[in-house]
Amino acid sequence: MNSITSSYQNEVMGDLVLDPTIGNVAFGAGKDQWAFTLRTFAKIYSKKTGISVEKMMKKLWGDNYYDLEAKKWKTEPISETGQPLNRAFVQFILDPILEVFQAIMSNDREAINKKNEQHQIALT
Repeated sequence: MNSITSSYQNEVMGDLVLDPTIGNVAFGAGKDQWAFTLRTFAKIYSKKTGISVEKMMKKLWGDNYYDLEAKKWKTEPISETGQPLNRAFVQFILDPILEVFQAIMSNDREAINKKNEQHQIALT
């Protein structure tokens, strides 16, 4: 996409590079009426970890992995004990979304409320 938009770049339009780590890319489902940017989740995890929102946005995208056992951020997908690690985007964004989605689809209200509170999600 960036190669296409770069062909239209000029002074008037400014920088057209799409990059989730700077907040100009949104992910969502129009049919289900929800969307988010990395900043949405970075704010949640920033409060929990004390890492700045901007730094957390960079950690949530690309080749970044969190080793829960060692409590360390890594750029390689293998934990210190040799276990495979999921990308941070999957671990901290996609998996929580899927957990909420599965709770909703199974009509498990207790799980829905727990996940929403845990991930600071407000459903309307």
